[in-house]
Order: sequence, then C-alpha cells, then structure tokens
Amino acid sequence: MKKRQQLQLFVRSLFLQTGWNYTKFQNLGLAFAMWPVLARLYRNDKDALPSVLNRYLEVFNTQPYMASFCLGTFARQEELIAQANTLTEFNERITEWGGLKRALSITAASIGDRLFWGTLKPFTLLVALVIWLVMGVNFFDIPLSQNPNLGKVLAAAAAAFCVFNGVALFVRWQGLRLSYESDGAHCYGLTCFHWNETIYHAKKWGLISTILTILLGFYCYLKAFSPLQIHFLTRAVLVISFIMISFIARRLRIPTMYLYLGAVVVLNLVCYF
Repeated sequence: MKKRQQLQLFVRSLFLQTGWNYTKFQNLGLAFAMWPVLARLYRNDKDALPSVLNRYLEVFNTQPYMASFCLGTFARQEELIAQANTLTEFNERITEWGGLKRALSITAASIGDRLFWGTLKPFTLLVALVIWLVMGVNFFDIPLSQNPNLGKVLAAAAAAFCVFNGVALFVRWQGLRLSYESDGAHCYGLTCFHWNETIYHAKKWGLISTILTILLGFYCYLKAFSPLQIHFLTRAVLVISFIMISFIARRLRIPTMYLYLGAVVVLNLVCYF
C-alpha cells in the first residue's frame, strides 16, 4: 500500500462512527472510508461500482480504533476481487471477502474492547490522578469550597488525552499497513502485536500503579503530619475493596458491569457526604 493510499484510509477511518445507525451500525462510515479504494479499482468499470458499494453498505460493526485492521484487509481483498479472470473465481473471492468481513469485525471488536475500553481508558485516568497528586492537587481530600488550580487540572487531563489518543492513532495507522501486507497465516495483521500478552501486562501494571497511587495519597498526608481523616480512609478502603471484589468476580466468571456501576454510585455518595 502506498503512503498516499494509507493516509487516505487513515483520515477517512476517523469518521467511521459518523453515520452510525441502529440498523446497520457503521456501514456508512465503512463505505465512506473505502470509497477512494473502490473508485480507483473500478474506475474503468463504472457499472460495477454500485454493486460493489452495496457490499460495503451491509451490516458492519467493530471497535472503531481496531477498524483499520478490517480496512487494510478489505483493500487487499478488493484488489484480488477486481483482478478475477472468471466468474467462478470472482464469486469465490466475494465469498471469501464476506467471511473475512464477519470474522475480522468480531475479532477486532473483542480485542479493542479489552484493550481500549477495559485497559487503556482506566489507565489514562490513573495517569491523570498521579499527575494531579504530583502537582499538589490532592483529589483524595479536596474540600468542596476549594477550587484546585485550573492549569494543573487541565495539564493532567491533557496528558491522559494524549496518552490514550497517541496509542489509538498508532494502532490505527499501523493496523492499515499490517493488515494489507499480512495474510490468513498471521490473522491479517492481528497477531503482530501479541494482544493477549500486551493486555495482560497492561492490566498488571495498571493494578500496581493503582496501589502506588493510593500509597502516594497516604504519603501526601503523612509528610505534612496531617491526621488521617475518616472520609479519606473510607475512600481508600472502598477503592481497595472494589479492586479485590472485581478480581474475585472475574475468577468466578461473574459479570462485573453491575459491580462497576455500584462502585460509581457508592464512591459518589461517599464523596458527597
């Protein structure tokens, strides 16, 4: 794939969610992203272009940051379809394309949900909390009447934003190249990043960082010889308790969605009172 074509797909992939709908999900965004590729391949066969485009307007749904692995594969497969010499070969490649579309969208969604929503987003929040603590914004015990420094708050938020989107943009860009150049033996680029190992280590370091953040909160009190107030201890104990409960729930294969919702409600009530 040439850099110009990769850049076109990359920029258009940022708008994948733009036409999201309840009927066919990301189909409009997929067709929009793939249009330059289709227009180039079928520029000498204008009559075939509508039927080709209709294939991309069918149901499509995946994790948006991992969609580049689908787009690169589709671009490569569409080139093979356009080069088919016989009707039988054409139909076989169309069938293969349809199977890849379903399989890749599901696999990419599974990996992306675990990596971005389940790991990276909580980790970047933790990055912001650590920066706040280091810069003196003690989120463990800020009186409601006290307004923390706006510059420090925005600096931490900007750091978390840059970390999350830096990883997301890197995966989007590399995913296009890897999926276009790979074949089925490498799951069309999906195995190149060793996702399971990456997610495992990211979660492990996230847990370690969470514990260190809580310990840093204790240190912020102890260095100033301030007495540990009851509401601070309550918050710290609740955080640790929910972490332990989440591990138990995962071991028992209990859905943790309700646990997370309960944690949000409980922690907000404790912070309010």
